Amino acid sequence: MASLSCQQAEDFLYEEARILDDRRYDDWFALLTQDAVYWVPCNGVGVDPNREISLVYDDYARLRDRIERLNSGVAHAQSPPSNTRRLISNVQVDHLADEAASIVSVFLLYELRMSRQRIFAGRYYHNLRFENGRWKIALKKAVLVNNDEVIDNLTFIV
Repeated sequence: MASLSCQQAEDFLYEEARILDDRRYDDWFALLTQDAVYWVPCNGVGVDPNREISLVYDDYARLRDRIERLNSGVAHAQSPPSNTRRLISNVQVDHLADEAASIVSVFLLYELRMSRQRIFAGRYYHNLRFENGRWKIALKKAVLVNNDEVIDNLTFIV
């Protein structure tokens, strides 16, 4: 059974935040399992993405397409790209089982793009799976505090 301490969970989330803030999307994609899901629910905590409206709901193939667009430089909604910084706190290993773990954390995300500043806050839910000697993301769910309000396109990875 793979172990995951709270410190290791924090380090994992801090590294993921740094990778995303540095726009190292290929490195982030390498952190994903091949059945990974990236979900940003709308209007609440999100229970079933197949029955609810989502701001973002991407499987592995859609994430690959998203990253290819972001890396291409021709994604108009990210030209010029957003500058982001994430603060991660209140990290808890919620569940640990054979080769799987669930982590809950709180985030604050600052975005600057074309002289416009936006701040997002919310809770992350990460389901991790231990594969090939390392923890990988099987689910990343970002529940925004204001997900019941009008939100402009989320063209970067929350």
